[in-house]
Amino acid sequence: MEGFQTILNSIVILAITMAVGYFAVKINYISQEVKNAISKIIVRITLPILVITSLTKVELSREKILNSLILIGIAFIAIAVMYLIGTLFSKLFKLPKATAIVHQCMSAFGNVIFLGYPLIQALFGAEGLFYAALYAFANDLFVWTLGIYKLSALKDGAQKSGNLKNLVNPATIAFCISFIMMTFGLKFKGALGDALSGIGGTTTYLSMIFIGGTLASVKLGELYKRISLVVMAIFKMIVVPVIMIFVLKFVPIDYAIKSILILQVAMPSQTLLAVLTTEYGGDILYAAEGIFITTVTSLATLPAIYYLMTVLWQ
Repeated sequence: MEGFQTILNSIVILAITMAVGYFAVKINYISQEVKNAISKIIVRITLPILVITSLTKVELSREKILNSLILIGIAFIAIAVMYLIGTLFSKLFKLPKATAIVHQCMSAFGNVIFLGYPLIQALFGAEGLFYAALYAFANDLFVWTLGIYKLSALKDGAQKSGNLKNLVNPATIAFCISFIMMTFGLKFKGALGDALSGIGGTTTYLSMIFIGGTLASVKLGELYKRISLVVMAIFKMIVVPVIMIFVLKFVPIDYAIKSILILQVAMPSQTLLAVLTTEYGGDILYAAEGIFITTVTSLATLPAIYYLMTVLWQ
């Protein structure tokens, strides 16, 4: 019940913030130009700061190293498998390139921070949050390497694969800075730390406002026709997590780690993808619709996955 309430509260917060953006654009209180400018602020300012301030708060200990490596290894495999499934279905549905790349990214990358963190912290406490952050690291590493590499192929109408130089972006630079600071135990403290944490903390809400504004131009009554998105949601949030429940049942690792892995895999599509899709010229409406469908659906699927996990692992 506690897990369900956490999921419900998180989705309600998402929905309220998205509604603000939706109505602001719908009534022309915010123009399309302003909405697009918000995406640039996120990608170039608030997100890199969020990456640095979040990762440098993680404290590592020797007893967590082995579990951390196992979790990251399984996370890499799970994300890669979901990306391949997304690629397969994008070909089966014969999606155009700008839509196919977005479909692949939405299949693989989940909302593992804003929705994942509060849920896992409520269920498994501070240590659970640590492992959730490790999965988020694996998820974001894929986003800012493979994801950006694929999306960059769409920049300015490019027809070839993205140039590797596009991997050098504000977020990947922020990752490098974070690792250096973690290695030497450096942290932002005092007024500077508070200011940067506050700026980074705006990322989720700005992203929700941006997505809501994008949804203002979406015909919600037509969503049921997006069969490819429905299939994506089923595989991402039900099929893959259920398979993992059966597989991990026989893997001799800590119960909490297995649970965190499955819950993170089962998260709805990452909201940041709508921002990145705009930045790199992908199918933004498809991204917004996919995020909308998976986020709403997660209200039912996440509690169901959690319940199935507890029943089968008894």
